[in-house]
Amino acid sequence: MPLQEWVADTLMGRSSHWLRFVGSGVVTLLSVLLVAVLWRGMNAITDPGLLLLFTVAASTYLAGGMAGMLSAAIVLFCSFVLFSHPLYPFRYNELDWRQMMVIVVACPVIALMVGSLKEQVDRLKLVTREAQTLRDEIRRLETVKEAQYLCELRFRLMADCITDYAVCQLDANGSVRNWNVGAERLLGYSAAEIVGQSYSRFFTKEDILSRHPERLMDQARFSGRAGQEAWRLRKGGGRLHCRSSIIPLKNQQGAEAGYLLVIHDLTRMEEANLATLKAQAELEAMRNRLSSTESGSDTTA
Repeated sequence: MPLQEWVADTLMGRSSHWLRFVGSGVVTLLSVLLVAVLWRGMNAITDPGLLLLFTVAASTYLAGGMAGMLSAAIVLFCSFVLFSHPLYPFRYNELDWRQMMVIVVACPVIALMVGSLKEQVDRLKLVTREAQTLRDEIRRLETVKEAQYLCELRFRLMADCITDYAVCQLDANGSVRNWNVGAERLLGYSAAEIVGQSYSRFFTKEDILSRHPERLMDQARFSGRAGQEAWRLRKGGGRLHCRSSIIPLKNQQGAEAGYLLVIHDLTRMEEANLATLKAQAELEAMRNRLSSTESGSDTTA
């Protein structure tokens, strides 16, 4: 979280904290004033104790335990004034004394009980929100995992259908992660043998000494694609003349996530070209022999 946001959240938290205390005090004073008017001024109620206790309970539940204790302190102080004799302050008759003592005992108890209940309710709400957040995160991860599985499955099915090409996925270090049927046919390695191995084992010793594997990945990283037509090694040391292409893969954030290696076998094409050249040479030789034969026949005649 940036520093400015943290400072803003802290100040807002502190301001809301003090606002709760101020609000609790205002509600308590207004309630005491209402009790004084209804009880002392209008004689509309006979026992103000219940209203005062309800004020402490409501203030505690709305603003928390500390605010409830503040409300209880205000109620207790005002009770000493309200229940005293109008002409002789802090003198009480027997009934007023009993009512005041009930308030003195009950206010702190109610503040503690309701404050504890409020704390448990707030904690339960916090735990509920955290649990909901975790459930949402789990659902999101499951969705991402399912999408990743489907993408890998589609890639594997598509790669397995391309039997004339070796298609494999490399990680950022050049190690093999996926291996299709065409790669197994062309290079001779099974998926269990090659997954986790570096793709540099397909290169000749000369290419490895010249750091061709690293250069191809660097070229793909900076240019978006790298290609080379050269000899590669099959399992057992056999050579394969092919054209290989490396394409960088990136995640949603644009960070490097690996490479896609595609190898096309050119051996059959070269063999076909050689066979064509050989056939053309033989045909040309036959034409020359026929021409020589025809020339000799004409001379004899």
